[in-house]
Amino acid sequence: MRIIASKEVQMIDACHNVPFSESHDDTITNGLSLCPNLHRAFDRGLITIKNEYKVIVSPSFSETSIDYSITHFEGKQISLSTNRAYHPSVDNLEWHTNNCFKA
Repeated sequence: MRIIASKEVQMIDACHNVPFSESHDDTITNGLSLCPNLHRAFDRGLITIKNEYKVIVSPSFSETSIDYSITHFEGKQISLSTNRAYHPSVDNLEWHTNNCFKA
């Protein structure tokens, strides 16, 4: 979903890969930019990011398939900055998969 507004409107959340309460890491590499729905799904372990920055959807829930269902993101690569220094840390994403993801 892409929203272009003539006023300053924020529709993206900053999401920690390893929660700040655990890592005290507020750097770019410990974060993702997600819409509120995907942020909640990530925090609750319904999605994770794995190899080659691809989305994995947990099999532990079901939903009605609509245009914006979470399952549509399965296997899709996330958008990454052209500057590799801004890519999410693979170690932090692995931490999320091992500690939060509901496999």
